[in-house]
Amino acid sequence: MLAVAPAGAGPLAAQHGTLTLSHRLDTSDSTYIEGSVSYLNLKHGGRVVARRKGSGPIRTRVHPREGLYRAVSFQRPCDGNCSTLDPPTDRCSVRVRVYPGETSAVRAVTRPGEGCRIGVVEPAAFPAARRIRAARGYVRGRALSSLAVIDTHGRLHGFAPHRRYVTASVVKAMLLVGRLRQLGNHLPSASDRAVLEPMIEASDNDAADVAYGWVGDGGLLEVGKSARMRDLIVPGGHWGNVQFSAADQARLFFAIDRLVPPRSRGYALHLLSSIVSYQRWGFSRFSLRSGWRTFFKGGWRTTGLGSLVHEAALFERRGRRFSMVVLSDGNPSHDYGTETLRGVAARIFR
Repeated sequence: MLAVAPAGAGPLAAQHGTLTLSHRLDTSDSTYIEGSVSYLNLKHGGRVVARRKGSGPIRTRVHPREGLYRAVSFQRPCDGNCSTLDPPTDRCSVRVRVYPGETSAVRAVTRPGEGCRIGVVEPAAFPAARRIRAARGYVRGRALSSLAVIDTHGRLHGFAPHRRYVTASVVKAMLLVGRLRQLGNHLPSASDRAVLEPMIEASDNDAADVAYGWVGDGGLLEVGKSARMRDLIVPGGHWGNVQFSAADQARLFFAIDRLVPPRSRGYALHLLSSIVSYQRWGFSRFSLRSGWRTFFKGGWRTTGLGSLVHEAALFERRGRRFSMVVLSDGNPSHDYGTETLRGVAARIFR
């Protein structure tokens, strides 16, 4: 059997970010004779999703879903004692993007009769573009290698990110996700844990054989579809035959906790952060020093090209997350391949 994950797999559920909205009147040069009411609205797709108003400064924080919004500020001058309001005036608006787990800000200032000014402050993505360029340049000079990074804004970067490689043990993270999805919103049993824990923490192949018997090729394809893995190939027969790209694994790890039922999310992340010390030869040596919680799976084997070394990871710090993957084959040695992992991490986390 040869099965390829469909390119049109549906998106994951949208995540939420934080948006701070503020407005103030600058009455140093002019004022509304009878006062005014300030309005600050947030629109998405032409629909108002948040509305704030007041006779003084406005300061509020909302938590909308990720996406592109428009913030609109205007005044309604008072007619008499403000029981009646004049039509809107001194209007301004701006587009603002909300990123999952991050905070953006909109600040508006109105000068009565002179209009309003409105600005946006959005968080810079991590890793910065210069760091990704440095990592890309480094990977280009190594053995057959690919790099994929999904930054904290959810954008994919990399070098040869869609080149396919045979899996080695990185696919065990997919088997973990597949089994936890089979169990539904229930914690794994003792017999499940006896398989999943050595499979992830110590990369035990016999345990992976058992998990593959549970999940099967159909389960792997279902995980790939949910994670939007567009280059995935499942030839069948054994988990070690699966092929994927660095972009595929970056998408998987960026959302790996969200791909399993809520009750199992902590368990999945615990396993992926508990890899045995003698298999921690790559990213985590640099990411942990920089304060990023690190959830990863590595893989290694010998192929007709030489030594194959892979690593895929999710990193989290103070509500921000990004994923990074390096896949390589044809390395002259295992040590050379792990040096590539560390070389990339040094440039990303320096």
